[in-house]
Amino acid sequence: MQNALAEKARELLNANLISTTLSTVDSEYNVNVAVLTVLEMIGDDRIICARFGADRTYANLKETRKGVFMVLVTDEQQHTKDGIRVYVELEDDTASGEYFELLKEKLAGTPYSQFPLKNCLVFKITAIAPVSTLKK
Repeated sequence: MQNALAEKARELLNANLISTTLSTVDSEYNVNVAVLTVLEMIGDDRIICARFGADRTYANLKETRKGVFMVLVTDEQQHTKDGIRVYVELEDDTASGEYFELLKEKLAGTPYSQFPLKNCLVFKITAIAPVSTLKK
């Protein structure tokens, strides 16, 4: 994985921006997109993510194990965009342990703290790409 893209992914994902989404698909190619804002990229190849809702996305992950995180940032004054796409595969789904406790604490400091943490999803990163690959 290119180091610059991994660092950009870490910076954007760990910012927990409201523009962070996870796209999934089920085995019949029905797609779903959920906004997920309590997550953290750990190391260069793992993402942990709190799940306190997103039932359709969760069902898709359990079925196909694949998804794509996207973080989009814009500068409306300059009419520019930037961001990252991070392709992942679900590696673990847990309701206890170190990652679960870390995300539980992180969730408590967010506007979503009234929701109980259902589980912690652990993803292996399979690829990282910029939002746009257009050349200037």
